Amino acid sequence: MGARHPSFTRNRDGARTPTAPHTIHDAAVTVFALFPKKEYYLHLSLCVPGLLFPEKSPSQIDYEHALLTFRTNTLGPMMLLKHFSPYLPRKSTALPIPDSTELQGLPQHHATWATMSARVGSITDNRLGGWYSYRASKAAVNQITKTFDNHLRTSAGEKALAVSLHPGTVKTGLSEEFWGNVKGEKLFSAEFAAEKLMEVLCGRTMADRGKCWDWKGEEVPP
Repeated sequence: MGARHPSFTRNRDGARTPTAPHTIHDAAVTVFALFPKKEYYLHLSLCVPGLLFPEKSPSQIDYEHALLTFRTNTLGPMMLLKHFSPYLPRKSTALPIPDSTELQGLPQHHATWATMSARVGSITDNRLGGWYSYRASKAAVNQITKTFDNHLRTSAGEKALAVSLHPGTVKTGLSEEFWGNVKGEKLFSAEFAAEKLMEVLCGRTMADRGKCWDWKGEEVPP
């Protein structure tokens, strides 16, 4: 989901499905039933929520908008890792041989849990201010990524890692209001951004774990 004005589907009980914890739980139960953990594992997970209300000053902060931003950008990925991370390999899991057909187009030496962040989530790189709820929600994503990767060090060793991603400015509804401020060569199609991010993921090593990486493969400072 990537939009400035969310359009959620709803369950019969009226719950907003992208942010309702029980729907994520139910999805995990369904997946585990179709693909038993004794026979399958999760090799690549991409959590890519995005919701933006661009507050330019503190006076524009709206409680409900900020709450929805955190529920979507931060709590959504956190609940996904709660319910789907048991599917990631353990230290004892036998992974496919690198360069095998099973891993074509995927990271070769380890499973990867990747969550969409943003450069504006960097506290070090924050020179302009604004976008209070979006910045804070993405900074929280980077903290969750680091914390979860520490967990994977214990549970999976070198068989799984977690990273965050910054895709650049992508031509979607999320960034539409700001296209005019971006140079043409820096406004990416969704297809280009996806291709570059996959290249980044396939190039990560254990030394890169727990960090945020941009579409060029350069680290975004915390």
